[in-house]
Amino acid sequence: MRWNKKLLSALLLVVMLLTTVLPGAAAAELSATYEKASYYDIATTAYSRMLLFQNGVTPAADSKDHYGLIDATGAVKVPFQYDLLESTGGGYFIVTQGEQMGIMDSTGKMVLALGDNYIQMNNQVISVADQDWNTTYYTADMKPSTESAYYGESSGSVEIEGYGWVEEVASGYYVAYAQEGGVALLNSSHQAVVPAGQYGSLTLAGVSNGMPYLEASSEDYTQTCIIDGTGKVIVPMGSYSYVGGVSPNGKISVCTWTQGDDGSRSNFVSKLYDLTGKEVQSWTDREVNTETYFRDLAFTLDGEKYGTMDESGKTLVPNEFDMLTSAGDLSKVVVGNENPADEWSYILGMYSADGQKILDVKYSELKALGGDYFRVYDGAHYGIANGSGQFTVPLSYQQLRVYCRDFIEAVNDNGGSKVINVENKEIIPQSTEELYVYKDYNTFDYNYFDYTNLAPSYDGYEGTVLPFRVKTASGYETYYVDYTTGQSLGSLPVLASNITSDGRFVYRDNATGLYGFGQLTQGSFPNPDAPASGAGSTVQPQNVAYATSYSILVDGKAVEFKAYALKDANGNDTNYLKVRDVAYILNGTQAQFNVDWDGAAGSIVLQTKTPYTTANGSEMNSSFTGNQPYQKNPATVLVDGVKTDFDAITLTDAGNSGHTYFKIRDLGKYLGFEVTWDSAQGAIVIDTTKPYSGN
Repeated sequence: MRWNKKLLSALLLVVMLLTTVLPGAAAAELSATYEKASYYDIATTAYSRMLLFQNGVTPAADSKDHYGLIDATGAVKVPFQYDLLESTGGGYFIVTQGEQMGIMDSTGKMVLALGDNYIQMNNQVISVADQDWNTTYYTADMKPSTESAYYGESSGSVEIEGYGWVEEVASGYYVAYAQEGGVALLNSSHQAVVPAGQYGSLTLAGVSNGMPYLEASSEDYTQTCIIDGTGKVIVPMGSYSYVGGVSPNGKISVCTWTQGDDGSRSNFVSKLYDLTGKEVQSWTDREVNTETYFRDLAFTLDGEKYGTMDESGKTLVPNEFDMLTSAGDLSKVVVGNENPADEWSYILGMYSADGQKILDVKYSELKALGGDYFRVYDGAHYGIANGSGQFTVPLSYQQLRVYCRDFIEAVNDNGGSKVINVENKEIIPQSTEELYVYKDYNTFDYNYFDYTNLAPSYDGYEGTVLPFRVKTASGYETYYVDYTTGQSLGSLPVLASNITSDGRFVYRDNATGLYGFGQLTQGSFPNPDAPASGAGSTVQPQNVAYATSYSILVDGKAVEFKAYALKDANGNDTNYLKVRDVAYILNGTQAQFNVDWDGAAGSIVLQTKTPYTTANGSEMNSSFTGNQPYQKNPATVLVDGVKTDFDAITLTDAGNSGHTYFKIRDLGKYLGFEVTWDSAQGAIVIDTTKPYSGN
């Protein structure tokens, strides 16, 4: 019934790029004499606005591209003699010299001699593999570490005596698998409210006023009911085609229908229950769905077109659309019809929950930005509309790159851009070219991506400051803006790195292309909120992976995976599973595959059509309960020896341990099994007997 649109979102570090002569308002503290500086050396990381010196030194390179260490005055502390020096962030430096690698401290002493080593970092852990590929792990400050810390994985799990795997589905309620077999529901005292063996499976359907409601299947998985956290049956056991979640109004729907050979559905019977178990309504002509992100009930009369209605059956949003989805809150819905020019997209519009049309069904994009604003695309230009259907930013831009509602890069048809907010207030003035934000080694053109989030540097006054390049008729300027508030913090008439709290920055001389340090003079960078001195905050914004309660069917059988999802701005889910869990469940099927780790190559290795023989005990276990912070996982993935572009995330728990999860559809695509969404059952369906179709 709903179609999940996946929009690429990316997390960026804000760092540097620099150019031209120093402005008159600043002085050259260190002249531009250095050829290179790696991304650890200068300006910002995701942790602070300070120049990243380790024990008072930082790597730099001379005109011959040889690396050494200098201090803040430019004095050479370690001669320029290495091919590369990379800071570990803990006062040590990874050294590369020809084909050899080692590790030295800030004085130049080698703590790991140059040799046939392969050294890399992941999760702030150093991996050192010798010529025989024996691997040792260290923290960033060269203390012993572990392989699991390097990979960001842990096999730990919630422990309750007598149970092998436990999931907290609501505060004080646990779904637990008994060591002798069977699934149970436990209360806060770890006592069995529903004993193991009474049901074949228990899956969270929703929580209302702290009480969980669970979909419980019969032991042969042919019938389903809904129970509450006390074990009381709310929806009686039956053979349902669809079982809904708990709606915002505290209702649960179930539905049955007849499906024809051509896939068409007919003979609908739907029932609606309240949370006391009372049947409050029934229909014999429609499928009724309790989707948790709609205020009312979604329904279809023919299995093809969708709308919404109230509990009495009164139509609100007309029953004439190919899709319905969330508009970001319960007061509106986004509707769509298939795009005749593109079978993979929809033409979209928006209605209020009461059925009043807000935006005509004619747009290629309606993306909720929060705060009752929407990015709108008509196929040619972008604009921003509010929840009343009024355009606060006209449909006149080639692109609107939304970092947050108060910080939006607006690109015009000629390639120039400015920064505005959702009410069209100018934050950074119009540039004659597209704006660039500073990143790792080079400036980065946002024209190639659609960003909804950044991880900018945090400074000492708990703001989030980004440096942007603006080109005017007279040259370049660097504008510094708090991207959370949209407040301009000042500018320099030079292309420079981010500025430290004590006014230092890095620049590059346009004439020579060499790097140096600059020092702002009093009053040259007006920012009354900036701290007088000191390092910036180390607090980082967290992205959240949401624990999901979707049913997952593997070859028709329900499997209790520990699944997580990332949500886009519309509240739609991209679902992820732990790769070893999938390998474990699919073992013995046509789609079986093996999972291994190549320490030499630093790669996850998947071998298709191969039994799963490398189980490590973490399968179908997890230390996570509820929503979790996550990071993008950058590890290389090889499928049958070929590098493959998987979308992977690492979830990190309170103990700083984690597991790597892969997008389910990526697993199906690259490992050769079908993944579909069954809206009738509200289930993700994995079919190992069919190839991946992308439907």
